Amino acid sequence: MGVFVALAVGYVIGARTGSKDLDQVTQALKALSASDEFADVVSAVRAHVGHTLREVAGMIEGRSSEFETGDLVERVRQKLARV
Repeated sequence: MGVFVALAVGYVIGARTGSKDLDQVTQALKALSASDEFADVVSAVRAHVGHTLREVAGMIEGRSSEFETGDLVERVRQKLARV
């Protein structure tokens, strides 16, 4: 999502200032996405999303979880029962 926002901002900046500045923004975004730090952030986000999805699946299936949200779990179960 952040990449799309950055591309949109880059496009707007480029449209106002010319193609030279847009090329600089594009090069900066390519350099950022190629960095090890960016790859580490993407990996951490993927791990976090995976963990969160497993927790939600556990709550829906009725397994105990460290994040007890009884009302939310019950609402999700009811909605899934309707589907």
